[in-house]
Amino acid sequence: FRRGDQNGDGAQNIADAVLALEQLFVSGAAECLDAADVNDDGLFNIADPIFLLGYLFASGPTPPTPFSACGVDPTVDGLGCAQFSLCP
Repeated sequence: FRRGDQNGDGAQNIADAVLALEQLFVSGAAECLDAADVNDDGLFNIADPIFLLGYLFASGPTPPTPFSACGVDPTVDGLGCAQFSLCP
């Protein structure tokens, strides 16, 4: 997966933050929780789209790996990723 690429289009941008907010407050479902956990704290919550927006627009810290390329989550947590079509 790629951290922060919530919509799986190969880029991390405002569309990913908007989708994360929709998943948190409207639909309640995310296909890849590891990608949704932008700050890598082991949770998917409001802090994740805020972290991504901070990175994108306020010179915030870069999200933890895997961010710039596909990879596995180096942090042991209860989140998983059922599928992420852009990564083999």
